[in-house]
Amino acid sequence: MAVAVRKCGREWNMDSSTRAELIRKGNQAFNEADYRTARELFTKADYKDGLIRIGDYYMYDRRLPLLAYGYYKRAGEQSKLNDLKRRMVSALGEWIGRDKIKSESLQSLSLRPPAQSLDQDADGMIPVQVSPELRQLAIEILQKNNQHN
Repeated sequence: MAVAVRKCGREWNMDSSTRAELIRKGNQAFNEADYRTARELFTKADYKDGLIRIGDYYMYDRRLPLLAYGYYKRAGEQSKLNDLKRRMVSALGEWIGRDKIKSESLQSLSLRPPAQSLDQDADGMIPVQVSPELRQLAIEILQKNNQHN
C-alpha cells in the first residue's frame, strides 16, 4: 500500500513497508544517539512523532530552543511552537524589563504583567508561570490520583 509523504511542499508516494522501515531505522538511530541519521530518516518518512522527539532532545537535553523550534515547525507541532514562542518572549521580557512590554501583549501570550513583589496567594504560595500543557497534565494526574484514593 502506498503512503503519501510530503517533501519540499510536494507529495511523494512511498510504499508503507518502506516508510515503516525508515521509521524503524530512524528510531534505532535515535536510541543510539545518532540524531543526524535519525533526522534524515524521519524526514524522508515524514514521521512527525520522530521529528518531535528530536525537537525535544534539542529543547530539553541540549537546551537549544532555536534548533528545537525547527523540528517542531517541520512536524507542525503547534502547541510546542506556541510554548516556545511564549518562553522566548518571556525571556526577552526579563532581559529588557517586563515593565517595557504592553500588558495586552503579555496577555495574548498567557503571561502575567510584572508583579510588584512576590505576593502570596490565598494558600500562602507564590504564583509561578507554568505552561498550559504542563498545567493540564498536572491536573489530570491529580484527578487520577484522587480517583484512586
